[in-house]
Amino acid sequence: MQSITEEMKVHEEWYKQSNDVTVETLPDFIKHLTEDYQHDYGTICHAIVAGALATIHAIDKSPTGGITGFQAGCIMWELIRCLSYQGNKCGLRILDYDNLLYPQHEDKFGKTITPSIWENVQHEAKERIKDYETEVARYQRSVEEYPAKLESFYKIVEEYRKANPNEPSYENNPGYYQELSCGTAAEWEEFEKRKEAGVPMKPREPYFGGACDEVLNHWKSIVDGIVPFGFRVEED
Repeated sequence: MQSITEEMKVHEEWYKQSNDVTVETLPDFIKHLTEDYQHDYGTICHAIVAGALATIHAIDKSPTGGITGFQAGCIMWELIRCLSYQGNKCGLRILDYDNLLYPQHEDKFGKTITPSIWENVQHEAKERIKDYETEVARYQRSVEEYPAKLESFYKIVEEYRKANPNEPSYENNPGYYQELSCGTAAEWEEFEKRKEAGVPMKPREPYFGGACDEVLNHWKSIVDGIVPFGFRVEED
């Protein structure tokens, strides 16, 4: 197994080779990328991309392949969405800054969005306001219910200590009865042991997970028809 780094530029040859891979040779190419090299932080990224490109080319060369340029664009966008933007609701855009070299492409760099994108943005803003209102209601309920949960917890601790008199009281060691949110490996191990032993855990204090006022007001302005950041709505 060969140890490689990005500086060695071995990956440049992989990209060339990926163009010639077929369905039959694809398994060997993938094995070559994954078994013949000791990768570093960067080369493994190139190996994954080369393997993906090889798979695309292999399927395209198969009897069911033969994609058009338009289909290639669709594939590119699906890869981008599936890898990095699964949650995107409003749309994506790629700017080719090489076009700055040509005056006829000035319109590509204007602060404009299409009516369909603006519609998507307004729809998503409405949905997020609904989610915010749902979170407000949930938080208010949790605040109202929390005192009763605490009272019940204290009673459970009393009963637990009657059955386990050697355990610390809540007053002397409150951390013993609290959920762990962060900690060392040893602390997590100890915490898991307490849970398995049936140590009662104090209910978490109510937490509001909604947007801040600034973001909420931004969403409301979008719903009201104010296009943000100085953009204009125009047809392509």
